[in-house]
Amino acid sequence: MSESNFITTEHSSPCSYIRQFPHGTKNDNAVLQLAIKEYRPRNNLEPADDSVTIIAAHANGFPKECYEPLWDDLVNSATGKIRAIWIADVAHQGASYNLNAEDLGDDPNWLDHSRDLFLMINHFRDRMKPPFVGFGHSMGALQIIHLALMHPRLLHSLIIVEPVLQDVSPPGPNAAMFSSFRREMWDSRGVAEKQISKNAFFQAMDSRVLRNYLDFALKDAGNDVDQDSERRKVRLVTPKAQEAWSYVRPNFQPIPDDISTSAEVRNKERLLNPEYTPFSRYSTVIWTRPEGVLTLQSLPNLRPRTLFLYGDFSHINFDEIRDKHMVTGTGQGGNGGKADGGVEEEIVEDTGHLCCFEKPNIVAEAISKWLIKEVGRWEREKEFWVTFDTEKSKNNRKELSDKWLAQVKADANTRRPVAIANSKL
Repeated sequence: MSESNFITTEHSSPCSYIRQFPHGTKNDNAVLQLAIKEYRPRNNLEPADDSVTIIAAHANGFPKECYEPLWDDLVNSATGKIRAIWIADVAHQGASYNLNAEDLGDDPNWLDHSRDLFLMINHFRDRMKPPFVGFGHSMGALQIIHLALMHPRLLHSLIIVEPVLQDVSPPGPNAAMFSSFRREMWDSRGVAEKQISKNAFFQAMDSRVLRNYLDFALKDAGNDVDQDSERRKVRLVTPKAQEAWSYVRPNFQPIPDDISTSAEVRNKERLLNPEYTPFSRYSTVIWTRPEGVLTLQSLPNLRPRTLFLYGDFSHINFDEIRDKHMVTGTGQGGNGGKADGGVEEEIVEDTGHLCCFEKPNIVAEAISKWLIKEVGRWEREKEFWVTFDTEKSKNNRKELSDKWLAQVKADANTRRPVAIANSKL
């Protein structure tokens, strides 16, 4: 990251208690910490009230620093102003893993990070200010969406990049195959960087992203500080096991033959697969990721207006899956969906699932345009609530109003009157 663009401050904050899966930690009383970075743009050190605070969440297996080229391009392209960008490594990966290694188990749940981000925002509320905009990529996209479902008014709008929101497995090998068999240790940093850089998966990335991946995904493996740094062994910061466990969650137990008659059997299944109806189509396969199914089902209730960004050649978000996402906001409490301007989608050409790593400048331009529009809406809504009178209180909102006392005598199912002229926001 260009130091000329940002002042970067590192923080830590406590994670949520307790974790969603019993084996997420070795002990329920474990106190986990998030490793956080706060980026404050140097071109906006005295931010106006409409400056945006971005809360970001990363993809599985990628250090939070991989998004720094995107932040650089965003601050250089944004005509709207950014107050700060906050991003944390999930508790079992990256710099957070280093803080929590001894307490972590083998069963991470994606939604734990949504709760951790909620705690982070409250913990650092003296350094933050709305409007809040959520940004999430891949696994992080689901986590940001769940945060918005938890607290519908917290995030004013969302930028969702290549989300993993599906009720079927992506085509191709098991999502955890690559991670399960990847190399974890190298004889030196030079050897590691050469080997990783030759991989076509990484070659598609913007060179700045790859540089940050190499800098922050690897660490010295030994304690020999006297040895030449170029000859010290290095290893992945995030163990491949934690990365693999994040992709899929297995249930290796065989399906009993008495599932239709035994409540005891069904209740044991609820322990193993608590998110699913026992022995439904989702719970009868070995490999699953329940958070994606549950969040997909909740998309109609999403309130913040949402921009979906997809890679042109995504192996995750092909046409059928993207169509399923377009129910976003169409249900109770939702943003109205595409028809009412609550949802927009954009395809990033000649990119795949890692579009924000492959073409961060193009993604930054799309985000910048979205922020300009959404900040304008935030200002209009803020002005509306400053001037709007609900007519239910008096004496500076301390007492029931006369209208309340008169109307409360009516039947609770009384319909609202029809206005003579429609008010516009």
